[in-house]
Amino acid sequence: MQSRSNPLILSAAAIVIALCAFAWNAGATSARASAQPTAIATVDIVAIFDGLDERQVLEEKLNTRTQARQKQLDEVVSQIQALQANLTEINDKTTPEYREQVRQLMELRAVAEARREALSQIVSIDLGSVRRDMYLKVVDAIESIANREGYDMVVLDDSLFPLPENAADPDVYRAVITKTVMYRKDSIDITNQVITLMNNEFNAP
Repeated sequence: MQSRSNPLILSAAAIVIALCAFAWNAGATSARASAQPTAIATVDIVAIFDGLDERQVLEEKLNTRTQARQKQLDEVVSQIQALQANLTEINDKTTPEYREQVRQLMELRAVAEARREALSQIVSIDLGSVRRDMYLKVVDAIESIANREGYDMVVLDDSLFPLPENAADPDVYRAVITKTVMYRKDSIDITNQVITLMNNEFNAP
């Protein structure tokens, strides 16, 4: 006659297996290091740019170069105005002299438009280069402060950027979902520290 397994033995075996599985899971959990709090700081990048002495100096130099280029453009504009004045004094519009001055006027207008467009692009590129260089220096300053103060992460504080009013829903929605900071305490803001550090380094003899 075939023997049957004792129910008590089966129950005991199941309990032992369950205890072993629980012990293994507890051991694996305890082996993992518990997560440490992340120290986070914020910065207002607009306020940083506005407060940097170096940015003001660089922009003044850019303005000087821009004024020199604008002077060249103004010279062409003056020539255009002189030609227009001459053309109004010529009574016979069929003379070679009149046609020649009209041709010169058209050429000067084309030159002025090209220089005006080039000046706009050059100024924009120069400002972009200054902003890029300043941003990289800001990142270096933030890294220095973060390492000194023990911050694990520094994020751009966009909580001060207002949502658009009377705007279409897609624009408002886009502004909402691109927000990275919805609330922060003033104590974690290191904007002034960044400005002070960078200005001190720039103005150091």
